[in-house]
Amino acid sequence: MDIELRQFVRDALAAGASRDATRQALAEAGWPEDEVRSALGAFASVEFPVPVPRPKPYLSARDAFTYLLLFLTLYISAIGLGSLLFQLIHRLLPDPAMEAFAARVAREAVRWSTASLLISFPVFLWLQRSVRLATARDPEKRASRVRKWLSYLTLFVAASVLIVDLITLVYNLLGGELTGRFVLKVGTVGAIAGAAFSYYLRDLRRDESETEGVAKSDRVDGGFAIVATVVVAVALAGGLWAAGSPQAARALDLDRQRVSHLEGIADAADDLWEARRLLPSSLDELGAERVAGAISIVDPETAEPYEYRVTGEQSFELCASFDAESAHERRSKRDRAEAPGSFWSHPAGRHCYEVAIR
Repeated sequence: MDIELRQFVRDALAAGASRDATRQALAEAGWPEDEVRSALGAFASVEFPVPVPRPKPYLSARDAFTYLLLFLTLYISAIGLGSLLFQLIHRLLPDPAMEAFAARVAREAVRWSTASLLISFPVFLWLQRSVRLATARDPEKRASRVRKWLSYLTLFVAASVLIVDLITLVYNLLGGELTGRFVLKVGTVGAIAGAAFSYYLRDLRRDESETEGVAKSDRVDGGFAIVATVVVAVALAGGLWAAGSPQAARALDLDRQRVSHLEGIADAADDLWEARRLLPSSLDELGAERVAGAISIVDPETAEPYEYRVTGEQSFELCASFDAESAHERRSKRDRAEAPGSFWSHPAGRHCYEVAIR
């Protein structure tokens, strides 16, 4: 801040000039608005014969830890909430072009996002409340340099995320994204980034302008906390519904391992046929062949071997017992090279695949 400008503001306020009159005089003299606001903000709006300076920003290791953790949990919560809402949009408005792999990745994303919100958001609310109470007891804490730097960083990140995500969504729309999904995604990104941007912009402007009443400030902060809690609670309920029970998740993981094992067996049979023009008589024989490499031939839960039976010169049958139905129904028995996701789909229970050498 310009020393001459600060001294002029001090002398003007000491002489009884109002803040508005001082601001207008400096504006007419050509001083930038932000410098004028900073100079006026250096003095508190209290009734006293001479201008009372505000406390200068300070740096405290304890406050640095608190604010760093506060904003870290804010970022994790915002990212988790956005990711969870995106996956719920995918679930409610499925894209016909989505493959089984994308559906599996979506389930994992729902689980990670739900876990992130369950842990980070309550910690964020607790830290936010603690900081609000601490600054109410000691208003000088609002002058923390770490708090202001992280607040401005949050404004930058919120604006950047909003711009980048809007560009990405427009790109996806031009590539054939469904209109309903597009509108909901834009609304999700705009709501999260806009809420963070508006809250911290208001908080910083409150520091630079006339001090708001404590009751009014508490009402606004409490309103933000209530709305955020309701939104997160609804999203978590949807995430828990989409993720399913832990038992269901374990069943899906086991089924994925079974499919991976069967794919490995089929690939090993392809390699053996290419090398020796023969099919193994059993899975033990296939596993013993060096050309096949390391394969798993037993169920990951029961440790029982998968069922294997040669059905032709270049075909064989593989059977396994699955805990749950796969992401979508099996559409055909087309060649594995053409439709691998469809070929390895399965219902719940025992299911057999007629596999042909590629």
